[in-house]
Amino acid sequence: MSAPARRPVTAEDLFEFVLVSDPQLSPDGERVVYCAQRADRAKNRYFTRLRIARADGAEDRVFTGDGHADGSPRWSPDGKWVLFRSDRGDATQLWLIPADGGEAEELTHLDEGSIGEFHWSPDGRRIAFTYRPRPLASRKAAVEERKKDNRSTPPLEVHRLAYREEGAGYFGDERWHIHVLHLKTGEVQALTSGATDQSSLTWAPEGSRIAFLTNRSPDPDVTPQFVEVRVVAVEGDVPAPEVCVAAPAGPKSALSWSPDGRWFAYFGHTDLTDVWSGTDPHLWVLPATGGEGRDLTASLDRPVGDATLGDLRSFGGGWGGPTWSPDSRHVYCLVSDRGACHLYRVPVEGGAPENLTPGFAGEVASLSLDREGRRVVSVVGDPLRPGDVEVFDLGVGSGAFRRISDLNRSILDEVQLLTPAEVYAPGEAGDVHGWLLRPDGVGDRPAPLLLYIHGGPHTQYGWAMMHELQILASQGIAVLYTNPRGSRGYGQAHVGAIGGDWGGADYRDLMAAVDHALTLPCLDPARIGVTGGSYGGYMTNWMVGHTDRFRCAVTQRSVVNLHSMAGTCDFNFSESSYFGGNTWDAPEHLLRQSPLLTAGRVNTPLLILHSEGDLRCPIEQAEQWYAALKRQGKHVEFVRYPREANHGLSRSGPPDLRLDRIARIVSWMRRWLVDSE
Repeated sequence: MSAPARRPVTAEDLFEFVLVSDPQLSPDGERVVYCAQRADRAKNRYFTRLRIARADGAEDRVFTGDGHADGSPRWSPDGKWVLFRSDRGDATQLWLIPADGGEAEELTHLDEGSIGEFHWSPDGRRIAFTYRPRPLASRKAAVEERKKDNRSTPPLEVHRLAYREEGAGYFGDERWHIHVLHLKTGEVQALTSGATDQSSLTWAPEGSRIAFLTNRSPDPDVTPQFVEVRVVAVEGDVPAPEVCVAAPAGPKSALSWSPDGRWFAYFGHTDLTDVWSGTDPHLWVLPATGGEGRDLTASLDRPVGDATLGDLRSFGGGWGGPTWSPDSRHVYCLVSDRGACHLYRVPVEGGAPENLTPGFAGEVASLSLDREGRRVVSVVGDPLRPGDVEVFDLGVGSGAFRRISDLNRSILDEVQLLTPAEVYAPGEAGDVHGWLLRPDGVGDRPAPLLLYIHGGPHTQYGWAMMHELQILASQGIAVLYTNPRGSRGYGQAHVGAIGGDWGGADYRDLMAAVDHALTLPCLDPARIGVTGGSYGGYMTNWMVGHTDRFRCAVTQRSVVNLHSMAGTCDFNFSESSYFGGNTWDAPEHLLRQSPLLTAGRVNTPLLILHSEGDLRCPIEQAEQWYAALKRQGKHVEFVRYPREANHGLSRSGPPDLRLDRIARIVSWMRRWLVDSE
């Protein structure tokens, strides 16, 4: 009997996919604990539970119950316990559960706030974590008390430049500080205080000190690139004075102390003018006593970390920072390269970085190593699957991951996924690399073409499954997605080519990709659309103001006026270091780079999608664009999503609003590209 015909992908498949993330190997390398997230249609929210699998693939079972957001599992050093973060209570806290199963125990009883990263001490007796309390006026008890007394929300006093954050909301003077939980007594000890944030904790191998990253410049919000390495002693009732470790100046992240105590590894660079992430991060090592750091991946001319965008995986994948070999001779890390993300092993004392997954057309989205350095576990995906837990056995010459989870088998067996074809479009600075997703069964009529532009701008499209693009292709639309100049994964010259000049080299690369695609068979040059979100929305706005070649466009969570964006965006918009000038006495460059100035030349039917809760690209950007076009009688429609939706609506927004958004994009494209002549 032949297999039943597969059906096209739909938006509702969002509720069928299970997104795996953050797999962690047990110290002995025999088991893996990981997160499995699902979207619940009835409750209109996401639930994440923990699962445990055997590293040999013999077993994969549920570990924690459903109905909560359980995340970031971490094995105790002896492998007997799993520490995790959960909302199973009045507020998100740290919980502990026996590795062999049983009831979870709530470890912390912190006031409402956010728990960041957390790490076991080497002896398993303490847990270090970062925590930022929620402002008193926004806590549940205060809100309920005001409701009972019919009182308004009090005003927020603002004393700093960075007083809000996309995905976190508004805050006051609260900062991220380091705390240590003593498991024997339950006592929580604050190690840092003051008006600066601390991050990227790492224990010294002997367990008496913690190193971390911080910015102690006069105003870190103005100069976020001045990141220091500091060390604080943990022993004693009174926190010891911090010690500043001499290190190369510049941005840093993902600090990690070597097992032999001699080195720190971190991701970073030394360009003090870069506050827009226009410089590729590299892997650095630094003597733990301070001194000259060394860039271990300078010869690669590729960024460390996973820069790949996707809409159907748990965003970020989990820990992907520098991971030491047990003998401290190598550091494992991820490297983004031409749309792929590879696993690398880098020698500390010299020698070329080694790609352990050469030729791999996919994405390695996280990594964890066992105590003996025998295995690596990661989330691994490709264009036809959103990501599985996979194990890489080191030192056996296999050169490949092997899959140990398969939670999406039923849905993948049911739907018809289209395989993207690589394209190389001739451009003025070399080929523009990208992918074309061709629809099936369009008949004799050539298919319309949709150019989809990624956000960032300093990210990359790649060998990852894109649910939304599969949906659009199932509607008979060919989808072109590329990495023009400004994208990561192609070297520093490529990523830095658009610094302060959006709409120049990137625009020409995108149009070259469209021109090349139209030389391929069965594509209709009279039916071309364009869309994108964030920076992709900016470029969509820029394009419709500079060409009439597109029959329609959808601009999402976009930027249209860089002059006003500089004062309303949530992050430190340091104009002079990237775009040139400033907002008060030298606005010319910001205005010249703003699509708003081209509103009079826009003739393309345009749909604007924006969320009121967006703090990265505030909705005032969409309001200006809509007003300018509507006043001129242009064909424009505006959809405002409510405050519960933010900048990440397409990846992590409320499920019902995600479906609404996809439906509107599909409807707009069908209206202008498929159903019209």
